[in-house]
Amino acid sequence: MSILHVDLNSFYASCAVADSGGKYTAETPLIVCGDPKKRHGIVLAATYPVKRRGVRAGMPVWQALSLYPNAVLVPPEYARYTEYSEAFMQIIRSYSPVTMRYGIDESYVDYNGCEHLFGAPETAAHAIRERVKQELSLTVSVGVGDNMIMAKMGSDYKKPDAVTVVNAENWERLMWPLPVESLMYIGRSSARRLRAMGVQTIGDLARQDEAALRALFGVNGHAMWERANGRDDTRLISEPEQQKSVSHSTTLERDACGDAAVCAALLRQTEQTAYRLRHAGLRACVAGVHLRYTDLQYESAQKTLPRATDVTDELYGVLRPLALALHRGRAVRQIGVSFGRLTREAEQLSLFDAARHVRMRALDEATDTLRDKFGFDIVRRMSTLGFAHTEKDDFTPFARH
Repeated sequence: MSILHVDLNSFYASCAVADSGGKYTAETPLIVCGDPKKRHGIVLAATYPVKRRGVRAGMPVWQALSLYPNAVLVPPEYARYTEYSEAFMQIIRSYSPVTMRYGIDESYVDYNGCEHLFGAPETAAHAIRERVKQELSLTVSVGVGDNMIMAKMGSDYKKPDAVTVVNAENWERLMWPLPVESLMYIGRSSARRLRAMGVQTIGDLARQDEAALRALFGVNGHAMWERANGRDDTRLISEPEQQKSVSHSTTLERDACGDAAVCAALLRQTEQTAYRLRHAGLRACVAGVHLRYTDLQYESAQKTLPRATDVTDELYGVLRPLALALHRGRAVRQIGVSFGRLTREAEQLSLFDAARHVRMRALDEATDTLRDKFGFDIVRRMSTLGFAHTEKDDFTPFARH
């Protein structure tokens, strides 16, 4: 029993409470959300009094207010979330040399061999819980398990501010009565198919014939059967702290209906994300784009770059044909870009593209200087002038892999 999963409770909302100087408490009905006057008005996080009324992340603000009319609405503060996340990870790393960040607000800990330093795994879990509370004014739920699935299910089992031990002895008693969609990696589509088969709980899934599940769901059928039985041989590998990807996504203030409008929005996103790349001293080897249409359908595509780059025009040159191939004339509600396989290695240029690359890099350097001094919108490209200013509403500083 040597794996811990530590999950910050209602992270964005808890940060707002911690930063309020006593104005808010954990019992304040608080919702962190985008601007309800625009189409950014979705719930990003909420305190537990609001959650108990049925408010959930991703819900439109108007719907959340219909469930809790007197809730306090606060805007997100993404820079603060990053600061809190880093402070949280510093605490986590002090208990084991092997940790794996899983998003901005949770982490796995391989506690093997650390018992002589901090005591039994459950003792360490309580120590982490208390330190986060005392040092950051945030609460966590910690799962202590024999493997990663047990640890994750343990942290989900009781919230907030709790430690739950899940092992081979109590797995069936604790986990089998839960709804099947409570099992990690069971999405809505899979849950619907399973319920149609009469599989209502995790225990029902565990008792299914494994071969039949494999026939119906492919390799995922075997994986979900294994997880339902508490089996997971995934090794926790401590990852380097270098960021794995950078992304930026925006819900448009009005739908982009033609190629020109889609390209203007795409260029705007590329500029903002490339700007972040350069400030982090990183270059991307993979570029990707995603579009969400007015019917809320979602499509994405990505491509490996000829060489690592952080130059806006080079990144846009790869993304533009990907976006147009997805777009096909449909009205676009949301557009985003992502850059992955990041590196700090020196640039590799050929004689044929060096001159153009130097000119485009010089343009980026000049605009970055102005933006650093006067703000990002001090410079606008001609093709984006007719494009309504948008605000970022999807913050993903740490990619989940």
